[in-house]
Amino acid sequence: MWETLYDDFWDKLVRFCAKLTRDEAAAEDLAQETFLRAMSRAGLLAGLSRPQQKAWLFETAHNLFCDAARRSARERELLEKYAPPPDDGEPADDTASAALGGVELATVFDKLPLRDASLFFMRYDEGYTAAELARLTGEPAATIRTRLHRIRKQLQQTLKEE
Repeated sequence: MWETLYDDFWDKLVRFCAKLTRDEAAAEDLAQETFLRAMSRAGLLAGLSRPQQKAWLFETAHNLFCDAARRSARERELLEKYAPPPDDGEPADDTASAALGGVELATVFDKLPLRDASLFFMRYDEGYTAAELARLTGEPAATIRTRLHRIRKQLQQTLKEE
């Protein structure tokens, strides 16, 4: 099934992703991520017709692109909110370490319990949604959102103290 899906849809999916990303390397990464997601949903795809499989692949690629765009926008928003203003005459540095103003990221996260640090990284670094984290942890999604809110507040306080 995978060889047929790949042969039938890879080139079309990469072209579609290239229109979304406007970057050939990013398009191939997005198409690869889409096929990885498809492999994890093999049972679902096996029961679909060819047109339905194609629709599933393209919709999944579009959703992954939108998720990445939202995550990127959120990261920029957080950097703008917590990054120190640039020094006079120097260009702004948009890296995470610059946003922390020289604070060692490991030092900040060492102050969090391992369980909270793991949850934070799974949400904001790995891109898991609250619903996905709820399934992984066995906790309600509302509890996950509340925990993430408290973790963010704790990190904000820690950054202000540093």
